Amino acid sequence: MSSGLQDFQQRLGHTFADEALLRLALTHASFGHERRQPLPDNQRLEFLGDAVLQLTVTAELYRRFPELPEGRLTVLRARLVNRQHLQQMAQELDLGGHLILGRGEENSDGRRRASILADAMEAVIGAVFAEAGWDIARALILRLIEPSLATLALEDDTSAANPKGSLQEKLQARGDHPPVYRCLSETGPAHARVYEVVVEWQGRELGRGQGASKKEAETRAAEAALAGL
Repeated sequence: MSSGLQDFQQRLGHTFADEALLRLALTHASFGHERRQPLPDNQRLEFLGDAVLQLTVTAELYRRFPELPEGRLTVLRARLVNRQHLQQMAQELDLGGHLILGRGEENSDGRRRASILADAMEAVIGAVFAEAGWDIARALILRLIEPSLATLALEDDTSAANPKGSLQEKLQARGDHPPVYRCLSETGPAHARVYEVVVEWQGRELGRGQGASKKEAETRAAEAALAGL
């Protein structure tokens, strides 16, 4: 076993019985493309790891926050499985330093690119699941995301109760302009109206939501925007 990969596995908290599986998880498609050969890469493991991550996070949020509705759980899950958070996890493990890239990606700062790091992080999770099974993969994921889960628990009372207020605070910290809510449609009979609202900031759409009132639709839109941020 190479010392570099040994250090990585120590940080990850899992030692692979088959180091070739770990190398596959770290191999970007550009490596084979440049050689014009059908070399295996990490895309299949990424597909697997994404599913394992989604299920683990969904089940843990369901267990940890029994009082939250489905919409709020969806928002919290998005914050834990999005590209930015996966990139952060990869950086904390120094995953980029072990990627196997094509020369083009190597020369264009691919080791630090968010999409490549996030995909490789999912592939590593997929590799752990493929080799060691559900229990080991789940425990590893929960250990990696625990700091973020703890932060969510501290933040959740405020943001869950007032997503529009939370969104405005986050956006005004980035600039002077508040978010703008705009009703896109109003459908259904008078006794069962459905409103669709979009929230925009500086001309950019941040999220959409539907509800039985404009207020509810605005709240759903704010939740969607918070998930994206």
